[in-house]
Amino acid sequence: MNAADLEAHVGLIRSLAAFGGLGLLLALEAWRPFRAPVQAKLGHVAVNLSVAGTNAVAVNLVFGGLLLLWAGRASDAGWGLFAALGLGGAPRVAASIVALDLIFYGVHWANHRVPVLWRFHRAHHSDLDFDVTTALRFHLGEVLVSTGVKAACIVALGVPPLGLAVFEMMLLAAAQFQHSNLRLPGPWDARLRALIVTPDMHRIHHSRVPTEHNANFGTIFSGWDRLIGTYRMAVRQEDIAIGLASYPSLDRVTFLCFWGMPFGPGCRQG
Repeated sequence: MNAADLEAHVGLIRSLAAFGGLGLLLALEAWRPFRAPVQAKLGHVAVNLSVAGTNAVAVNLVFGGLLLLWAGRASDAGWGLFAALGLGGAPRVAASIVALDLIFYGVHWANHRVPVLWRFHRAHHSDLDFDVTTALRFHLGEVLVSTGVKAACIVALGVPPLGLAVFEMMLLAAAQFQHSNLRLPGPWDARLRALIVTPDMHRIHHSRVPTEHNANFGTIFSGWDRLIGTYRMAVRQEDIAIGLASYPSLDRVTFLCFWGMPFGPGCRQG
């Protein structure tokens, strides 16, 4: 299957997975929520879906397909580290997923440490609630940076179209799951956390306390935080206050306020 054919199939599968996962997790959150919402549920969902829709129109519908075509071009031309190592087929797809996940761990870390990147990323952390729709709440500026990083990785690593497509779908599923307001039994969360980022692990990352939201940067796999030393779980989940101290009230996190956050006063990281 060439990159153009893969683009057509991936677009449909990604849309079905996104809406299917969103609907399923919203239902599970209603059945077994971890915490009571701060905002009215309908208003909160509407804001985050509106953010996601804006990003989809502005970026994803255009650049998503172009990235797959770019990956096809890189593979055909033999660009990148994986081609130099002679990796092909399934090993190349697997290596792409692992390498991209490590790179985006680094991007996430940089979003918290580089002031100009934090200005955009703080819009994601400004959410006063933590549920599956928080996974959709990313500023357009941050989405554009992420898209540029992916384009560079395709060339530098030689990521094939299938590797990029599988990584994107895994990333989407992981983001929805780890942001969900689910009350998982402790042993279940611990077992899952041995491999992937779970809601309990990522909820700490959305704490208002800087030492807590400057931890647990993993995007899909949890091992990078353990390996690099940014893993933190010694926090009582019920005590976590979600959001940022600089945006403490509902009037500061509206749809219009969200888009202006990168351009407002500095927001200290601690």
